[in-house]
Amino acid sequence: MRNLIIVALIVFFCLQAFVLFCCLAAGNDPGSQEISDQEQMEYIQMWMKDKKRKT
Repeated sequence: MRNLIIVALIVFFCLQAFVLFCCLAAGNDPGSQEISDQEQMEYIQMWMKDKKRKT
């Protein structure tokens, strides 16, 4: 019974590591998120300037 718990914990942590790796590979780390936020802010500012110019 004790071995089953140990194996279950090992499998659980391996799955957690896999999910973390996939998130990092997809660019969902804090650094990539900050860059994405900055790009969105720049786009919104550019859009607002363009909108003011047209009115």
